[in-house]
Amino acid sequence: MLQSEMMSRKLHNLPFRAARWLLGRPGAMLLLARDEALAAEPPQRFRRAWLELAAGGLGWGVTLTFVWGAAWRIFGGHHWDNPYLPAPAAVTLAFFCLGPFAPAVAGLARQIGGASAERRATATAVIVVGLAMCLLRLHPDWHRGEPFDLPWWIGWVRPQAKLYRVLLLMPAWGSWSMLVTPMFCQPSERTEPQVSALARGCDAIAVAAVMGVLLAISIFHFHYLGLGGQVSIPLTAVVVGVVGGAVFCRLSGGLCRRALLSANLTTQIALILAYLAAR
Repeated sequence: MLQSEMMSRKLHNLPFRAARWLLGRPGAMLLLARDEALAAEPPQRFRRAWLELAAGGLGWGVTLTFVWGAAWRIFGGHHWDNPYLPAPAAVTLAFFCLGPFAPAVAGLARQIGGASAERRATATAVIVVGLAMCLLRLHPDWHRGEPFDLPWWIGWVRPQAKLYRVLLLMPAWGSWSMLVTPMFCQPSERTEPQVSALARGCDAIAVAAVMGVLLAISIFHFHYLGLGGQVSIPLTAVVVGVVGGAVFCRLSGGLCRRALLSANLTTQIALILAYLAAR
């Protein structure tokens, strides 16, 4: 009886232990951890964090699609014909800004507002409102047909509700911007040891490989928008990821975690704006 009870307790705690393990991975810590917790980690753990950032970007994208889908079913599952249905957008925005990308929102607000608390608060409000307006403009675009059909057994890789494709790719391109930024901004004495380890462990070949995968996925998912949409959306992410990272490093006085997080969020916003413009 005692052994059975202990086994049941272990199984009950398994999801929490798995979540704790995932959140403690170097890639997740670069996105989520407090500065103090990150600074306490051995830098050598972050040599291969680029792999987790790349995979985690797609993982967070999948999570956003599940959050939106759950909110749609709970609050408005019978009203897809209304492109401005606010509940899924509001729930996804709250999860985005209070969950995995809260440090990125704070970092970008600090870049914009500087040392002034009032300006940082204003910048945070502008970022959140801007994201809300973008999310409210997303809708499934059922009426847009695909250039080619997929077999039924693999059709799940291309969601018919087009907005899910945007939510899937936003965090992935944001993570890529964190990888490409050290290619143009070398670590300095002001760079956190963990970020320096990330920069040393991720070379140009790895960055190019991740970009190639994301380009292929983006072209595949936005094929229905024609050549213009296929090219403009990922190209915008690439340009903003490179330029934004360099600008934020300069504003921060060198490569640092805040610059990486700011580039991440800016790239995501640029991607969704490029999609809305191409649509």
